[in-house]
Amino acid sequence: MKKIVLTFAIVLSAIVFISGSPFWRDEGLPAAEGGTAGDNLLSVKGESFFPLEKMEPVNFLLIGSDQRQDEAARADVMMVVQYIPQASTVKLVSIMRDTFVEIPGHDKSKINHAFSWGGEELLVETIQQNFDLKIQHTVKIDFNDFISMMDLVFPEGVKVGITQPMINHWKWLKEPGEVVLKGEEILQYVRFRGDVNNDFGRVERQQEIIRLAEENLMKTIQSGEGMTTITSLIREGLNNVETSTPISEIMKYGMSVLLNPIDKVETLRIPVEGSFTDFSTTHAGLVLKMDEQKNREAIMVFLDPHYHE
Repeated sequence: MKKIVLTFAIVLSAIVFISGSPFWRDEGLPAAEGGTAGDNLLSVKGESFFPLEKMEPVNFLLIGSDQRQDEAARADVMMVVQYIPQASTVKLVSIMRDTFVEIPGHDKSKINHAFSWGGEELLVETIQQNFDLKIQHTVKIDFNDFISMMDLVFPEGVKVGITQPMINHWKWLKEPGEVVLKGEEILQYVRFRGDVNNDFGRVERQQEIIRLAEENLMKTIQSGEGMTTITSLIREGLNNVETSTPISEIMKYGMSVLLNPIDKVETLRIPVEGSFTDFSTTHAGLVLKMDEQKNREAIMVFLDPHYHE
């Protein structure tokens, strides 16, 4: 079964509570020398969290890895998430796994091959080289527990639109239209690619669930209720997350979100519409051959509306 990313919008919203949660005390996060655990919330190794407005925009690469037993790991989901401290919007760039790119030290191939051949380091280098997009942190998630996470995020289920091909594929006893999905049904909804939209539709549904999850979590945070749910989400999620981000940085971003709640997730798909063609190769199969300059510009404009060449 493929594992799907529970993305930065969920993780970032949840880790807001790390700095003040019993989770970290249980795990023995040390207090600053000569101080208390409470002092640690405002400084780590003498570095103040404030003023938060001095924190620069940061790009996280989220990797959804689908690895089965002794097979090479595959990056089925690749998303670059830009978070700007004190901003109320998170921007998410989804990169299609069949995008045809230059992979340093290798021939041109599908971008997800970079992860198989050289792990997250080569994937980061590939993204930076092809899209002029700097990556500060990586988050790799391989979820066996996606269903239980969805139960925590959406205890009452989530309303989405389903189609007849989707119903037929998963053998659901449902009618097309707006329905409430729970647990495994959400996983199936995000995994589905058995219609004319193929992977494009799957990316759209991934982004949709991210947005809905973020909205639901932020409502929980702002209401002051549901601390048990948030704590459970932290415990469950961090067991499945590998990140290059130091704890001190995570705590800073968490504090920033706490003080400036996110109220919007904007999304972009790469390659953008009208910038690619289906192309058959002898070594990589069917790929998405893109206009590199057009897609680099699309990313820059999306992340910075004031960008000009």
